[in-house]
Amino acid sequence: MNFSEKKLRTLLYLTLFTFAFFSCKRPSEGSKDVGKHITNTVSAKIETVPVHQEKNEDAADDPAIWIHPENPEGSIIFGTDKKGGLVSYNLNGEELHYFRTGNMNNCDLRYNIKLNGDSIDVLAASNRTIHSLSLYRIRENGMLDSIHSRIITSQMEDDVYGLCMYKSRTTGKFFVFLNSKAGEVEQWELFQADNKIDAKLVRSFSVETQTEGMVADDETGILYLGHEVAGIWKFDAEPNGSTKGAFIENSSEENPNINYDIEGLAIYDSGNGEGFLIASSQGNYSFAVFERQGDNKYLGSFRIVNGEVDGVEETDGIEITSTPLPDFPKGLLVVQDGYNYDKKKKKSQNFKLVDWENVEVFFK
Repeated sequence: MNFSEKKLRTLLYLTLFTFAFFSCKRPSEGSKDVGKHITNTVSAKIETVPVHQEKNEDAADDPAIWIHPENPEGSIIFGTDKKGGLVSYNLNGEELHYFRTGNMNNCDLRYNIKLNGDSIDVLAASNRTIHSLSLYRIRENGMLDSIHSRIITSQMEDDVYGLCMYKSRTTGKFFVFLNSKAGEVEQWELFQADNKIDAKLVRSFSVETQTEGMVADDETGILYLGHEVAGIWKFDAEPNGSTKGAFIENSSEENPNINYDIEGLAIYDSGNGEGFLIASSQGNYSFAVFERQGDNKYLGSFRIVNGEVDGVEETDGIEITSTPLPDFPKGLLVVQDGYNYDKKKKKSQNFKLVDWENVEVFFK
């Protein structure tokens, strides 16, 4: 082999190594420095045990918070494992149950859905394994009972992805919104069938960019939809409403505190239609806060840094409640952590629990 051939082979090996190295890295790894100018910082009080996947798997995704009707200490956090199932935790972050139900991407819940003369609380999840909407009855001990009467198969061409639930103030009906990476959106109405719950497709539309994060405001009738590389848009959440969205100013990269992707969305209910809309800005490991009311004025951003537990990076799903809970007097914010560490040791992904009282001081 002559010198030129050796040089060519060496260059080929270096190229292949570089491609393999960077293709194994997640797109926004190392982007923590991008958000360092955001000086509003808090730390999580508690973290959940890691999900049931290898430490380098992108697995944990989206949380939901179930409030116990009589005993706040018995409230439950549900989380999706998009490589295998659903998991329930108590407020100390301890795992209660793991459900191998499929590759569950996003989840949400609603209370007091009528079934067989009873009122039940229901968790909905987007099941990528069977391209469907899965529905579960929530039990007080964190158990879930499958409650869908059939496999509710999405009609979207791309895989089911984001999900949120909605209760109409106008009709009292319950709905589930699904979306896909291709920007497709479906709205499904829930109803009783064969002593279980079925769903029918009542509306579908498309947007121009990839979507995932969604949240519906039951009081205002607004659906907030995160365009991952185009900011947050809001739509009429009613099935007969307009499919023309309105852009929320300062929710895109025109805002120097936001770096794509826009991921999780959640609403903090302060009462009387007031509160906050929170979005995870995945590209700079931060969270943007908007007014819930009016034109959703941007109020500022914050980061979750190292404290009693490690800080938060590259967040996907988030959820929040304004209900006072033990150790969380003004409510609880739960966020997915893309890079979970025990000191310097990398662990599988998990969820972090943040006291909203520590965040709210920045935005009063």
